[in-house]
Amino acid sequence: MLKSYFIILLMTATTSLHTFAMPKGDAVQAVKQALEGQISAWNKGDLETAMTFYWNSPEMLWISKNGIEKGYQEVYEMFLHDFQDRSQMGVYTYEPLHIEQVSAEAVYFIFRWKIELEGKRLMGGVSSQVWKNIGGRWVVTSEHAS
Repeated sequence: MLKSYFIILLMTATTSLHTFAMPKGDAVQAVKQALEGQISAWNKGDLETAMTFYWNSPEMLWISKNGIEKGYQEVYEMFLHDFQDRSQMGVYTYEPLHIEQVSAEAVYFIFRWKIELEGKRLMGGVSSQVWKNIGGRWVVTSEHAS
């Protein structure tokens, strides 16, 4: 009897821990769809819509080889400066490397990316993004692009 009780207890604990550690599919899928929306807007040269996938807050964080930019408006202005000619935005593609739900309201997404224009690579690297559900929308609150 004790052996049966121990096996049931072990199975229950294993199932509970497994369920707790697994990422929630809905949040991960929502973030994947949001990133696809952002990339679609980018590839249309629609910088304004692409930016709506970032958290519109002075606390939004952008990290690159050039350092740190803090604040949605500062990052937006950086993009406006870098892509004054929308035809030079190129085609953005990515390859997912890792995605996990780290809390009920946060997803961590890492992917390899590149932007090409007329078959030539303009830029690319690896990005890690923290997406949070704020006001019922999944938005990037922090991105490290290298």
